[in-house]
Amino acid sequence: MIESDLISVLQNSRLFQGLTVCELEKVCQAVMPIEKEYSKNQIIINQGELVHKIGILKKGSAISTKYHFNGDAQILRIYLQGEVLLLEAVNTTLLTSPVTLISQTDSIVVFVPYTEIVKKDSISPRIKEVIMSNCSEILSNELIRLMYKIDVLSKRTLWERILTYLSLIRERSGSSSFDIGMNQEQLAQYLCVNRSVLSKELNLLRKSGLIDYKGSRFTVHSSPNLQSKLMAKSCKETTTF
Repeated sequence: MIESDLISVLQNSRLFQGLTVCELEKVCQAVMPIEKEYSKNQIIINQGELVHKIGILKKGSAISTKYHFNGDAQILRIYLQGEVLLLEAVNTTLLTSPVTLISQTDSIVVFVPYTEIVKKDSISPRIKEVIMSNCSEILSNELIRLMYKIDVLSKRTLWERILTYLSLIRERSGSSSFDIGMNQEQLAQYLCVNRSVLSKELNLLRKSGLIDYKGSRFTVHSSPNLQSKLMAKSCKETTTF
């Protein structure tokens, strides 16, 4: 008998939305999902590792990090409870993870043999169609997320990167105050800058009245005149990264 707790995890995942409890039980019986616990900062999967399963965060959060040949690390995104991990990897020809996933907190991940879902004759065409449709939507949303990041990193000055990023988070959260879920070191990696340079720029933005922050919680203040003044300033200065 499939545990109701496991069914609940799948039911709350965007990948399996639209399936009935009975259909989810059939999926579990066919591919046998497994649950694994991770401690804080433990690696879930390494960059370049073969991937045949997707993961669903039952508990906690995970950081997606890209490591470069010179040892630099760049944070791509943070996954929260209920989100799907490694979906992009299992839909590629190479079936390898393009990133290293690290547990940001004590976490529990439910792994589902995704490729087996497509192969199993015991899983009905309707179930496969719903999952494929959900998969397409998730991957499309990830593409848009990456486009937003490109927009952030394309800004010439660091303060523009910071304000663009915070403005996107504010728009998504619907509030001028929000938690970005990253400390300053992680934010620096996300923005591809040195932490000390980021800290200095954040302090300048706070003194200017554009933002306020404490830890990972930020408040963006609306000040069109001040923003215009800073934009004029950016035409004359270039922040050293």
